[in-house]
Amino acid sequence: MFRRLMDLESGERKLLAAGLFWVIAARAVMRAPGTSFCNQQRALDALSAALPHLRACTSGSAAWAVTAVARRVPGTRCLAWALAMRGLLAQAGISAVLRIGVVTPEPGVLRAHAWVECEGRSLTWGDDVEGYNVLRGPAEA
Repeated sequence: MFRRLMDLESGERKLLAAGLFWVIAARAVMRAPGTSFCNQQRALDALSAALPHLRACTSGSAAWAVTAVARRVPGTRCLAWALAMRGLLAQAGISAVLRIGVVTPEPGVLRAHAWVECEGRSLTWGDDVEGYNVLRGPAEA
């Protein structure tokens, strides 16, 4: 793995480092006791505003970096991935919306999934978002 890391270009290694930072930040914010989901997002927004702008970052390269890191951080699930993705995109100056949806694949079973919508497409880690009913926040109702 170290050899593959060293084979990457400098910009790709920097993007992976940013991805690692955002996955860890998202996981830490999610673990903060008594913090609402809205406050978690606000904290990550403030963090992205305080960090230097990421140049030459696209939504595709951000998804690559966050996914590569998230696969290697035990316990990372779709919500942490989506929060990290939204944070990295914000740091790069790319507008994105975090979505949470639910689906009932069979009676009595409820599944939830988180993803990011950016530049007219859904970026997801894991499940396809087709069929999920997006939960709306108070401002969207």
